[in-house]
Amino acid sequence: MEKKRLSKWALFSLVLAVTGACLLLVSGYGYQWNWWGLGTAFTWVIPASAIIALIALSLALVYSFARSAEPNETGSTVAILGLVLSMGVLGTVGYWFYQAQQYPPIHDITTDIADPPRFQAVVPLRADAPNDTTYGDEDKAEIQRDAYPDIQTLYLDIPYEEAFERAERALEEMPWEEVVTADKKTGIIEAYDQLPWFGFVDDVVIRVDTSESNRGSKIDVRSVSRIGKGDIGVNAHRIRNYLRAVKKQ
Repeated sequence: MEKKRLSKWALFSLVLAVTGACLLLVSGYGYQWNWWGLGTAFTWVIPASAIIALIALSLALVYSFARSAEPNETGSTVAILGLVLSMGVLGTVGYWFYQAQQYPPIHDITTDIADPPRFQAVVPLRADAPNDTTYGDEDKAEIQRDAYPDIQTLYLDIPYEEAFERAERALEEMPWEEVVTADKKTGIIEAYDQLPWFGFVDDVVIRVDTSESNRGSKIDVRSVSRIGKGDIGVNAHRIRNYLRAVKKQ
């Protein structure tokens, strides 16, 4: 009985699918390792990974149609692997492209638009960052109001000292990179968070203060990206998670 040979369509599908997946993965880490700039990663590397994955998907489909005409060829498992992997790449690229369209092009989010907490300790760490720590104009403030109406000051019916302690304890639940300063006298906590894949760094400042409205205390948070016009909702999500952790204390 003649031994069946591996279909070239199935083999090429898997090879290209693996290539596309590796290219997608390295698009971010290559930026972190200074292999290329951010523009190159988004304009060339990621689209290239999607194109290669699309070709791999097409080859897997070609194999599925051609296998009946080639009884001496095998490769169903290989083709399925190529199909699944290529769909994973296309799904990932499509997901992030979709996400980018859902959020406004702002990268500085705060619970107090009128008087945002100010950075001090982290300023030297972001000296080379394209984005500065200036909050922005009223237009950007209005964009935040429309996009994130739930990002508001947290009022607590507890004394200032207890509120600051709760703010510090909540930090322990945050997967942030480093707490730069926590000054109970001024009520200011500053930290930064480094995201995986592309390694983007965002800075966070937390301000604990007394509240005249309820004779208790209040906590404001501000999260700012060092690079990028938009943030795909990351800063708002970070603030929500932190305030949720404070409430649980």
